[in-house]
Amino acid sequence: MQRAARNISLTLLLVLWPSSAFALLGVGDKAPPLTISDWVKGAPVDFAKDIGKKIYVVEFWATWCPPCKASVPRLTDFQKKYRNDVTIIGVTPLDNRGNTKSAVRRFVKEKGAAMDYTVAIDKGEKTSNAYMLAAGAMGIPHSFIIGRKGNILWQGSPLDPELDTVLKQVVDGTYDIRKAKIAGQVLDRFQRLDFPAQMGQWSVVWDGLIGILKLDPSNEEALDVLMQIYINETRDVSAFRTWASLHIATHRQDPAVLRRLAAALCANSDLSTRTPDLALEAAKAAYDNTKQRDPVSIVVYARAVYQIGDLDRAIGLQKEALALADGDTRKIVQDALDYYMTCKQLRESMQ
Repeated sequence: MQRAARNISLTLLLVLWPSSAFALLGVGDKAPPLTISDWVKGAPVDFAKDIGKKIYVVEFWATWCPPCKASVPRLTDFQKKYRNDVTIIGVTPLDNRGNTKSAVRRFVKEKGAAMDYTVAIDKGEKTSNAYMLAAGAMGIPHSFIIGRKGNILWQGSPLDPELDTVLKQVVDGTYDIRKAKIAGQVLDRFQRLDFPAQMGQWSVVWDGLIGILKLDPSNEEALDVLMQIYINETRDVSAFRTWASLHIATHRQDPAVLRRLAAALCANSDLSTRTPDLALEAAKAAYDNTKQRDPVSIVVYARAVYQIGDLDRAIGLQKEALALADGDTRKIVQDALDYYMTCKQLRESMQ
């Protein structure tokens, strides 16, 4: 396997959630009904009647699952914290691993107030299939947030710190479902690139990554993999310049997008595929659009300037960044400034 194939496979493994390529249920979709055989704790919930009254967190779990046990106190805390707005429902399917009706009832009874939310037993795995299978979720615990309009707003592990942030935003009415949908589309596109990447079909992966960057221009993983393919596989400078120029023009008012691209271009150590003019253009646009008040953008601009040989300008910019930096960032900025100063001294000593 070629080096880029190994690199891209590793990158994709880091960003992929283990889900099906044919997932049908996602953010924004209407939540399926709950098909329950037994309500073990709490009042029964009927989405047909109750949607609109509450926000729901539907969590799938089992008695034999250690992470599920770890999620119980967290879900209990959420239920107490948002008791006026949120109903949490722990749904468990019966199986041959000891997750029987009696085991579930015993588990809930032993937990008592420590498991203080609604608990239900799935009816023949109908609810699990409608949620877990349809969403491509492969492991438990797994949870879904359902908004007041009956749509799925988020899914993931109840142990994920993001759940706290998202749930608060949903309750406050500040959750941006548009961004969540984009994130879901980006993840889906990454998943669909896995097989072409392993087969070395770089043109397919290239087009897919550009599609991701159109949806999410700041996606660092997509940009990193795109750079790897460009440097190690396609080496098509003309095609890359066409894409990068359009990316800069399209996002000229977005310093976060511009500085990420500029930093990636500056980090390219392959001289035959470097594009210092594009790095400089992107970095300067980021610098101008932050009105020279963002130390990160200034540092990236300083690096782009340094790489075209303008040491004096690089030093001046780095000093600007140092004046704005604090904490750990300050040391990083200082180290780069010291390096530029050393380079200048060496140059002067050779004249």
